[in-house]
Amino acid sequence: MEQEWFRKRTYKHFDRPVNSIFVENTIDPSFVSTHSFAPLIQFNKVTKKYKLCAVERKRKVVKKSRAIMYASHKDACILSYYSSLLGNLLNNYYYENDLDENVIAYRSLGRSNYDFSAKAYNFAMLESPVSVLAFDVSGFFDNLDHKLLKSKLKRILNMDELPKDWYAIYKFVTKFHYVKKDELKLIPAFLKSLDTPGVEPIATVAELKREKINFYPNPTHGRGIPQGTPISATLSNLYLMAFDKEIKDFCVSIGAFYQRYSDDILVICSPEREGEVSKKIKYLMDREKLSLNEEKTEIRTFDKNKREFTPSDLSQYLGFSFGYNDVFIRQSSMARQWRKMRKSIQRTKRYAEINIQSGKSNKVYTKKLRRKFSPLQYRNFSSYARRGAHAFNSRSILKQTRRLERAFEMELQKIKSDLEKP
Repeated sequence: MEQEWFRKRTYKHFDRPVNSIFVENTIDPSFVSTHSFAPLIQFNKVTKKYKLCAVERKRKVVKKSRAIMYASHKDACILSYYSSLLGNLLNNYYYENDLDENVIAYRSLGRSNYDFSAKAYNFAMLESPVSVLAFDVSGFFDNLDHKLLKSKLKRILNMDELPKDWYAIYKFVTKFHYVKKDELKLIPAFLKSLDTPGVEPIATVAELKREKINFYPNPTHGRGIPQGTPISATLSNLYLMAFDKEIKDFCVSIGAFYQRYSDDILVICSPEREGEVSKKIKYLMDREKLSLNEEKTEIRTFDKNKREFTPSDLSQYLGFSFGYNDVFIRQSSMARQWRKMRKSIQRTKRYAEINIQSGKSNKVYTKKLRRKFSPLQYRNFSSYARRGAHAFNSRSILKQTRRLERAFEMELQKIKSDLEKP
C-alpha cells in the first residue's frame, strides 16, 4: 500500500533503501519505540555570495558553510512518517489560529515564493508609507532549546508525557550522533563504496568502529537539532508555534503585516510602530531562548510616492527586491543565474569539442541546456521568474529575465556556429 508521506531515497548510507514491509511497520508505534537509529552522515554545504564592499567599491566572494546531516534509509522513513503526523497537527493549529497565511515555510500550500512576496508587496503599496522590517534568527536549528521543544511537542500532541514512539523520535533529534563524510573518505574501502554507483551500504556500524571512525555527539548540550533530516524543518515550525500566534495577534492589533519563512521574519507596519515591533520581536525571541542576527536585520522605509531611490533603499524578501514603483529579482539571485548559465555553456562547449574532434559527433547537443535555461515548457529559473513577473505585474522582472534568455541564446548560437560544420 502506497503512503503519501513516503519518498524513496537512493543515496548511499549505512543501510539499503527500505522495502514495503518496513514502510508498513513504520506506522506501528511499538515498532518505532524499539527501533535502533543509526548515526547521521554530516557534510558541509558551502554557498557563495557576492557582496559589494562599499569601501573598496568592488564585489567580494563571501562563503557560507552549513552543516547538513542526513539519516539512514530506515531512519529517514520513520522520520518522514512522524514529520507528516506533526505537520498535520500544525496545519490544524495554523487553521484554528488564523495563521495559514503567516507561516509559509515547509508546508504544502500550493503557492510559490513570488505569491507570498507579492502579498507583502501589495500590502506595502496599499498602506504606504510603511516600515519594512526583516529579522533573521541566529543559528536557528543549532539553538532550539531541548526542554522547550519537548514541552511544545507534548502540547501539540495534547499529552502530559510523550508516548514511547514520540520520545524515541525526540531523543534521536536531540541526542543525535554523526560521522563526517570527509573522514569516511579517508578510508580506502569507504571511499570506493561512496564512489561506486548503486545503493549498497557504505559500511556497517561494526566496520566503522573497526576503522576507528569518530562518532560525534550533538556539539551543543541541551540545544540544537540536526539540519537536513525529514523532520527537522517541521520541528522548527513547531518550536515557533507560540511565537507565531503572539506576534501575528500583535501585528493584527496595530494593523501590521506578518509573515515568517523558516528563520526569516517579516513585519510591515506604519513607521511610528517600528520601535514597538522591534521590541516585541526581541522579547518573544528571548522567551524562546533564541536571538536575532543584528547584522542581518534590515529596516527600510517604503513610500510609493518616492520617485528616486538607490539600491540600499530596496526591501529584500524571498528573493525579490521591492522598489517604490516596481519589483526586481534580487541582484545576487540574478548574478548567480548568470554564473550558472555561463558555466553550463562552457561545459557544453568543452564536451562538444571533444566529441566532434574525436569523430563521435558532428553537432552540439543542447537539450539539457535548454531544460535549464529556456523559458519554454520547462520548470526552471526562467519560467519561475516569468511567473513571478506575472504575480507582481512587473516589467522590471520581465526585462531581467529576457536579458538572461537573450544572452543564453546568443552564447548557444555562437557555440553551434563555431563548432558545427556546414
